[in-house]
Amino acid sequence: MSRFVDTVVASLAVVALVVCTGDVAGAQGVAALQQLDGRASASLRAQVTVVADSVAHAGLPVAPLVDKALEGISKGADDNRIMIAVRGVANDLGIARRALGPSSDNELAAAVAALRAGSTPAGLTRLRTELPGRQLVVPLSVLASLIVDGAPAQSAIVAVVANARQRDDSGLLAYGRTVSHDIAGGVAPLTAITGTQATPHAMSTFKPAFTGGKTAPLPAPPKPKP
Repeated sequence: MSRFVDTVVASLAVVALVVCTGDVAGAQGVAALQQLDGRASASLRAQVTVVADSVAHAGLPVAPLVDKALEGISKGADDNRIMIAVRGVANDLGIARRALGPSSDNELAAAVAALRAGSTPAGLTRLRTELPGRQLVVPLSVLASLIVDGAPAQSAIVAVVANARQRDDSGLLAYGRTVSHDIAGGVAPLTAITGTQATPHAMSTFKPAFTGGKTAPLPAPPKPKP
């Protein structure tokens, strides 16, 4: 379960950083980049600033770039390696926005975490399509956790959608914790994510996705009781 907590906390920490920096490009850049003061070399800060300026003017959040730079600094990475990672996050932000369409900065930050865990852009699009009107911060964070825990990305997407249709965010987080606990206890990832489904309805249409070949259709929402 600790891996699940670490993955989700890391995703939501970036989201929290986005919230603190605001949505206006200039204010966002200043507030986020100030966190590098006293921690990054002058050269690194200048390089991050250039990338951040480009990202902010594209209407994308700067906070994930700063978070990645701070992560590299905390690990003792050299400036070149840190900038490779920062540019990678900038690229992923663009991919995430194209995949999700109109999105909050929080969703984009969580989507980057999912992409870096191993999700495909098509997987992000599928979440948006199958969960219309829902904020995707928690579903994307749980998706990242499932992939990190060893579930194939496509299977993890189906699992998240099946559960998100029948659980609120707190319930979806509880699902992710249960799966992570089961995997840590030796349960195979595919078994863990199918064995913790919300209802028999989800189970009946969920399992075939793991038999290979074409992906099974996502389960339809349960019909309301008369």
